[in-house]
Amino acid sequence: MAKKKQTFESTLARLEEITDLLENGEAPLADSIKLYKEGVDLAQFCAESLEKAEAEIALLGKDEDGGFVLTPFAEDEA
Repeated sequence: MAKKKQTFESTLARLEEITDLLENGEAPLADSIKLYKEGVDLAQFCAESLEKAEAEIALLGKDEDGGFVLTPFAEDEA
C-alpha cells in the first residue's frame, strides 16, 4: 500500500493527538516514550516546513525609481 504524503497540516494534527495522549497520562511508560519520540520527529518536520515556507515568501515593494522589487522575507519586518 502506498504511504500518504506527509503534509504540514496532517503532521500538526498528529502532533496534537500525541500531545493529548501524553497529557492524559493514561498511556503506559513504554508507549509514552514512543509517542514522545514520534512527537519530536513530527515537531522537527513542522519546523522545517515553516522554515521552507518563510524562505519562499517574498515581499513586493517599490524601489527608488517607483518600480517593483521582490525582497526576501525577514522576521524583523513582520
